[in-house]
Amino acid sequence: MRMRQAIMICLSAALLLSGCMDDNEFYTQVHTSRVSAYNDWSAQQRRQQEQTVQVGGSLMMADALKLSLMNNNELLAAVENRQIAKGKVVESYSAILPSVTAAGGYVRNDELSGFEVEGRRIDFGQLDNYSAALVVRQPIYRGGAISAAMRAARLYALYSDEQVRSAIQKTLYETALAYFDTLLAQQLYRVNEDAVLSAEAQLADVQAKRGQGMASEYDVLRAQVDVSNFRAEMIQQKNRISLSKTKLLKAMGAMEMGELTLKDELQYEKVSVVLADAVRTAYENRPDLYLGEYELRLQKEAVTVAKSEYWPQAYGTFSQGWARPDPHTSMMDEWGDIWTAGVTVEWPLFTGLGREGRIMQEQAKYRQKQYLLNDAQQRAFLEVQQAILNLQDSDELVDSQKLNLQRAEEGSRLADVGFREGVTTTVELTDARSALTQASGLYYQSLYAHSVSRLNLQRAMGVLGPKAGQKQSMEIVKPGSFSDMQAAESIINDPNSNGRLNDEIK
Repeated sequence: MRMRQAIMICLSAALLLSGCMDDNEFYTQVHTSRVSAYNDWSAQQRRQQEQTVQVGGSLMMADALKLSLMNNNELLAAVENRQIAKGKVVESYSAILPSVTAAGGYVRNDELSGFEVEGRRIDFGQLDNYSAALVVRQPIYRGGAISAAMRAARLYALYSDEQVRSAIQKTLYETALAYFDTLLAQQLYRVNEDAVLSAEAQLADVQAKRGQGMASEYDVLRAQVDVSNFRAEMIQQKNRISLSKTKLLKAMGAMEMGELTLKDELQYEKVSVVLADAVRTAYENRPDLYLGEYELRLQKEAVTVAKSEYWPQAYGTFSQGWARPDPHTSMMDEWGDIWTAGVTVEWPLFTGLGREGRIMQEQAKYRQKQYLLNDAQQRAFLEVQQAILNLQDSDELVDSQKLNLQRAEEGSRLADVGFREGVTTTVELTDARSALTQASGLYYQSLYAHSVSRLNLQRAMGVLGPKAGQKQSMEIVKPGSFSDMQAAESIINDPNSNGRLNDEIK
């Protein structure tokens, strides 16, 4: 009874103690866990910063493209497809190489069979039996599946090269686009910064005239409102610089160290493009069209492999065996060997509906690839056509905005002269300066639209980076190095570059 009471007391004490944790203790444990999680995150961020390239100062477009090719994480991940392709090529050799298997065994008999002759027992075999074997199996013919597997591996290697080339063009496009976005934001910031300085100067003039009784309180309020409006627009453009610069840094796989300023400027250079020539260049260079072609051919080999099940499969075989007792006579308790060689032919005449079903599936996939390739070709034509139209529109937009900017500059000059002479009112001067600020912004936006249109045309034609078949240019993506690639340095701004819009574009 006392033992039972002691056990009950211990259980009661354990239950009481287990329920003694209050809310503060639970909170302390959770808070400690949160602090530990933050410390882990902070340490991870420090490690990433140590491994990330840091940039600062002046940055040209060519340098941004080089950095993106060396450090862009998505591109570096795509490059691993080439190693996967090499592995598939090595794996494909297994279809033609012999397979070798080895085996060994030991058998202990409970008793031996035999008979007695004149009181003497004669046993067959031995109680302890040892064996070893080496079997070689060489494929000779598999209904075309061997050659199809080899061709498919080579095709996949070319397919992976096109995947890398597509990733390179995507990286160059995103980097250049982010660079142009940052350039536009910087230009618009300067325009609004000049507008703020001009508005502040006008406010000072109005306040001075107000002190002389030559301006009204309304003129002062209007000048103050203009200063606030231009300053608000300047702040927005400064935020836009930060956002676009963040995208640029991500595309380059880098982080900013100090103030980063883009050295290039938005420029305009008229280009002329012939639609037929541009479409021909697209058909000959776009990575997605090459990928579609390789996918179609890979699927054709898959159909060949499926159809190979209709044909017999032949293998050459050789086996070498060792055994104790001697395999030629079980009466001798010593090692002996035996070998065999021959040809094996397997021909499954009836496998149900599985074989026919697989062939139907592979043939349907082949037709799918054909439709997708046709669709990709149509899409390429439409993208090239649309890019050319956008480029033509941007040409007209630049011409019109350039003329509009000249008019706004002249209007602002006349308004300044008139204001100093007392002919132009404060409201008219403000309107003239606002018109100049707007015209300047529209002009730089037209330059940006022209640069982006040219970039889109390059991407649509598939020449934004290494062209098809330039395998030496595929080696550019190596961390910490950059091999010779003229296209990456001049593709964006140089209209005569071999990597740009083809030789026909002038």
